[in-house]
Amino acid sequence: MIWLNGRLLPRDQAHIDLADRGFLLGDGLFETLRAYRGHVFKIEDHLQRLSAGAAELGIPLPVDPPVIAAATREALAANQLEGDDAALRITLTHGPGHRGLLPPEDPRPNLLITAAAYQPPSQLDGFIAVIATGVARNEASITARLKTLGYLDNILAQRQAARAEADEALLLNGKGRVACGARSNLFLQVDGRLLTPAVEEGALPGITRRFILGLCTEMGLATEEGIVTRESLSDAAEAFVTNSLLEVMPLRRIDGKELPIGPVTKQVMEAYTALTPR
Repeated sequence: MIWLNGRLLPRDQAHIDLADRGFLLGDGLFETLRAYRGHVFKIEDHLQRLSAGAAELGIPLPVDPPVIAAATREALAANQLEGDDAALRITLTHGPGHRGLLPPEDPRPNLLITAAAYQPPSQLDGFIAVIATGVARNEASITARLKTLGYLDNILAQRQAARAEADEALLLNGKGRVACGARSNLFLQVDGRLLTPAVEEGALPGITRRFILGLCTEMGLATEEGIVTRESLSDAAEAFVTNSLLEVMPLRRIDGKELPIGPVTKQVMEAYTALTPR
């Protein structure tokens, strides 16, 4: 069952106008969320980001954020996922429009919510990451800081990772510096502090990224949002990536360099786990 524009429907009965700008032009936004036994983690932060992004793109939210929050719970219940780990996706499109690039003057946005059972990969195994080639993240573009439907660069980078038998691709920005993962934010333990690419470097302002930065401050761990170069990867003593589904995923190899799941990574993992309902 899916939630579409205020109604719960079987997937095969849900229909969206073929003139929808999300389908034709990637004109829209999405949020991926994790639910623990019916509790959608950090939903207020996700809806705040969705609302802010929609305002920037001129997409009116068809319902208020509290209604969207209630709809996520409806989607979980309709799919009998209240007692399980689940992945949710909220998709907002600009709705149908006429030919051309300009959006309609009276938009009719579509809002879609899907829910599915989710089994996270093992943190004990960690991830292998490679640097994507031939795909650059435009750190100056609005699309670098909004979670838009235009994910082609990320798709191409992740395909490279898969061909290299890796789990994640690291995207470089236009200056050849590391911006983020294809589906994650990156943290490196370098010279006694946790270093993560700044938003100005093209890093997506991830919900989990922000949560981890705040959590580290509470734990007394030094952090820095700054420039991450290829040399930074070589200098890292530990590394991990974050997103809402993966939580804190250690990196055990970056472009051939082996890394341990070190004490700082373990400390962050344990602190994050302690604050999520299990």
